[in-house]
Amino acid sequence: ALSSACDPPTPLTISSCLSPLGLSRAGLPFGLVRRELACEGYPIELRCPGSDVIMVENANYGRTDDKICDADPFQMENVQCYLPDAFKIMSQR
Repeated sequence: ALSSACDPPTPLTISSCLSPLGLSRAGLPFGLVRRELACEGYPIELRCPGSDVIMVENANYGRTDDKICDADPFQMENVQCYLPDAFKIMSQR
């Protein structure tokens, strides 16, 4: 079972820039969809050009594998953790 306890937790955000016309992701050219990762201690700032907006498709605050944001071996032991409210929190920012 997944838990919300990680030591230390690592955020992951997947986002897209969309024009405010209400287009779905299925109708977007592949080049407009980007995946962004932010590892602990290395914050990122997401921006879109002009009046485009960011659509958060998925967000995780935790660790689900031992490859992304790899750290010392002790921190990589627990790869079954997440924060259930991460998507909601990121979508409201």
